[in-house]
Amino acid sequence: MAHAMKFHAVVSGKTLALPDLSAFEGKCVEVIAVEDDGPLGVMRGQFTVPDDFDEPLPAELQAYFEGAGETP
Repeated sequence: MAHAMKFHAVVSGKTLALPDLSAFEGKCVEVIAVEDDGPLGVMRGQFTVPDDFDEPLPAELQAYFEGAGETP
């Protein structure tokens, strides 16, 4: 069974109080620390989304995503 936990916390000094992590004891876990005070739209102006972005894929490309032509 997979366990997941998402929480928000404010670091006070050099200590971060964590919730109960007993479900993860002895398991390999990935910890991601994100500072969420950064500016929004960091990539604004660096690329353009094409007008046909939401259009269906060409048939040959769609077939590829559906597994056509894969080697065993």
